[in-house]
Amino acid sequence: MDSAEEFARAKPIAEATLAAMMRHHVPPTPSNYMLWYTHLAGTLPELSRTIEILLSNRQEFTAERNDELFQRFFGSDGPLTSVQHTGDRLQQVMSKVLQQIEVAGGEARAYGKTLDSYTSEIGKAESVERLRGIVSGLVKETQRVAARNAALETQLTQSSGEIFELRQNLEAVRHEAMTDALTGIANRKSFDERLRGAAREAMESGEPLSLLFLDIDHFKTFNDSYGHQLGDQVLRLVARTLTDCVKGRDTTARYGGEEFAIILPNTRLVDAKRVAEQIRGTMMRRRIVGKSTGEDYGTVTLSIGVGAFRPGEPLSELLGRADAALYLAKKTGRNRVASEEEAAGTVKVPA
Repeated sequence: MDSAEEFARAKPIAEATLAAMMRHHVPPTPSNYMLWYTHLAGTLPELSRTIEILLSNRQEFTAERNDELFQRFFGSDGPLTSVQHTGDRLQQVMSKVLQQIEVAGGEARAYGKTLDSYTSEIGKAESVERLRGIVSGLVKETQRVAARNAALETQLTQSSGEIFELRQNLEAVRHEAMTDALTGIANRKSFDERLRGAAREAMESGEPLSLLFLDIDHFKTFNDSYGHQLGDQVLRLVARTLTDCVKGRDTTARYGGEEFAIILPNTRLVDAKRVAEQIRGTMMRRRIVGKSTGEDYGTVTLSIGVGAFRPGEPLSELLGRADAALYLAKKTGRNRVASEEEAAGTVKVPA
């Protein structure tokens, strides 16, 4: 595409982008323009789907929401080196496959012309000897093409194996990038991605969505008293306990340090509080026992904050309410569950 064609294609999209931004009161900053141009160009369906949902729910495009959208779709830290390497290899393999297919197509066309030529010569053959020569040449040409096709089939089979291996590599890298190395559950990056997806689905379906923030009580003291090795064992035990207490589409993640989070799709605030109480009670019953010494270090407890998603709100607001509830749970004695309602003062906090 030359510059004139590119200009002609981009101009109406650019004009529509500015018009839409003005219509919805979106400041025409570079990042906002990139979001809306991509949306109207239709090159990122998930972005378009998200914006259309927000529009249908008559949500305002506040500075916070615009920033969240940009970070979600364009604010990545960049692909991992291993992903880049695998992607480069995949591109090389695909280029090789396309070349092989192009060569095969050329040879098929050439063979077709050869057949036409031999067919014409057969009609003109004036002797048996000449006919035998034509048939002999046709057989040799057919054998050559058959051998070439067999070689191509081998090459394509090899390329197919390489592509399958590369796909497995990409999946392994993605899993590693989205998993907390110590506990084996989702990491912060995976949590952020899954929470965005769960919020989008909740807005589309009208189903509730709740969030738990969990913190290990007095973990620093435990870690300082017994060492990081035992502290790591506690983190793994908590992760396993959380995983045992949830099911289905729920997501358990290590949010950072001794703090964990659980995404609960299709779950009302009142039901999320019940899940939180179940987790708290289960954790109290599990004892910390040294793997090498067998020494019993007692139990650890959890403080838990519970929040519920409000359709259309920036996710930072949901995270803030759940975090405020967690802070309240720790402030009022630890080893307890507090909801966003209590943190907002609409429910009396137990003495």
